[in-house]
Amino acid sequence: MPASLTRLDSRVEAALGTSIAAFYAEEARLTAQAARVLDAHRTLTKAETAVAFERVRLLICADRQRRVDAQLLADLSDQLEILEDAAAARDQAEADLLARIKEAQHRPPATTAAAPASAAPARCR
Repeated sequence: MPASLTRLDSRVEAALGTSIAAFYAEEARLTAQAARVLDAHRTLTKAETAVAFERVRLLICADRQRRVDAQLLADLSDQLEILEDAAAARDQAEADLLARIKEAQHRPPATTAAAPASAAPARCR
C-alpha cells in the first residue's frame, strides 16, 4: 500500500490513532464508527484515482498530433466535462470523509460500568 492515498490520510490517522495500513489491516475488528471512516476513505481513494485517470485522458486528448478543428475542440470539451464531474465527486467524497473524521474525534468517551457497592459494610481488622 502506498504511503499516502489521499491528502486527508494524516487526519484519518490522527483521528483514529493508527496508520492507514494498520487501519485497513484491522478492518474485520473495527468499531462501527471506524468502519464508516474506512468506507469514506475507500470512497475518497477511488474518487482520487478517477480524477487522476480522467486528467491523464484529457492530457492524451490534448496531446494528439491532429489538426485543431471542431471535432478536437468537442473532444476536449467532453473530456474536460468528465474531469469536472470526477473532481466534483472527489470533493463530495472528501467532505464525507471529513464529516466521518469529525464524528470520530468528537465521539463520547466510552463509559465503564462502576463496580457495584457491596451490601455488606467493609470489615475493619
